[in-house]
Amino acid sequence: MKIGNWELKIPVGDGRGFTLMETIVALAIFTTVLLASFSAFTLSLSAHRAILAEKAISENVNYAVEFMSRQMRVAKRDGAGGCIASNTTYQTFSSDTEIKFINGGDECVRFFLSAGAIHYENITLDPGTIIPLTTSAVVSVDLLDFSILGESRGDIEQPRATITIRASGVGNRPEVQGARVDIQTTVVARGLDI
Repeated sequence: MKIGNWELKIPVGDGRGFTLMETIVALAIFTTVLLASFSAFTLSLSAHRAILAEKAISENVNYAVEFMSRQMRVAKRDGAGGCIASNTTYQTFSSDTEIKFINGGDECVRFFLSAGAIHYENITLDPGTIIPLTTSAVVSVDLLDFSILGESRGDIEQPRATITIRASGVGNRPEVQGARVDIQTTVVARGLDI
């Protein structure tokens, strides 16, 4: 087509451009790939947050277990009955959610569950001062149980305490809601029970 001195050429199917249909198909494929990758990214981000929540719970509870275990491992038999019943190494109270004993420094100590947290009290050095071992902003301890075995002098077993803890995440974020940690460990007193 010629208009004055100008000639207008409209290329039809000569390979210099894309048709409308090709552009729409390419855009649809690009959008599908973009949505799939965004969904995968969102899912992996959610899984990462859930793992971090479980890790925070686990670290919090592991600290408490390690602190208790170190003290319980060097527990001594209370011959006089000044801290607990005489001639025992460990004694539980409050439906087995509290334990008292004499630690390696000859101090009467207790560990107990209160308000969803594990607490420590050194009755000999600082009676009444209660130290939380778990952070209530991160973890809620739903179960703390102490089982004592080998406590009798007449048996052939070393005194030992099994600690069972069930803890869950605190907060209303979705990744924290299902986060839960169950830990069980047994601590044997090092001093020979002869």
